[in-house]
Amino acid sequence: MFNAKHLMRLLLAAAVTFEAQAAVDGAPDPNKLLEQSDMARGGGLKGVQLSSSVTEIRDGRPGSELKLEIQAAATDSLISFTEPPRVRGNRMLMQGRNLWFASPEVRKPVAISPRQRMLGEASNGDIATTNYSRDYDAALVGEGTVDGHPVWVLDLKAKATSVTYDRIRYYIDKEAALGIKAEYFAVSGNVLKTARIEYDNHVRHNGQTVRFVSKMEIADALEPSKRTVLKYWDVKVNDISSSTLSLANLTRN
Repeated sequence: MFNAKHLMRLLLAAAVTFEAQAAVDGAPDPNKLLEQSDMARGGGLKGVQLSSSVTEIRDGRPGSELKLEIQAAATDSLISFTEPPRVRGNRMLMQGRNLWFASPEVRKPVAISPRQRMLGEASNGDIATTNYSRDYDAALVGEGTVDGHPVWVLDLKAKATSVTYDRIRYYIDKEAALGIKAEYFAVSGNVLKTARIEYDNHVRHNGQTVRFVSKMEIADALEPSKRTVLKYWDVKVNDISSSTLSLANLTRN
């Protein structure tokens, strides 16, 4: 005869065993780990401003390059193009998951996709500060090593179709809690691009000096010689006014 109380005891025992095993393994909460790692790429900070360059590499040789100034706070980012002269004055504004473009020749902001290619292997959404914890659900799927660093391996699935990638395999350094490698997937399940990320910048946050992204190298998964290098410098944690990150301000000089 079916014994509901006995079944309940078995389920409770299994749950306790599972929780105990997780504690022994020291496995972190993947979403909290993701949120922590985002801060080193600008996500969740009260305000940050920095300079950036985006350089296309083909067969080891640098090609086209953009230079940008970035201001960000919470989930919003303003990207101002400074070089070359032909793009100077162009701007992109990310508000949550919405992305807008404006230029001196365009009177009204134009909605664009984060997935649209900006230069080389870099998409529009790669340039803005990272808020993976907002845009993706995280699952811890394993452990491993990257360049000798023990890592947690997270599988990130998009919460909405408006984000830059449908799925990301993210490798987070166990000791530093920094994302040091990423694999970006298409809807088909194929890997589109891979990225390596470095953190040689430092900023003051909540009274502590913390590492901040300095370089991100994105490569085509099928043709690794096609690479795009993003560099970041002159990073400052500052309050950014809401008006600076407003759509109404986007077309103002």
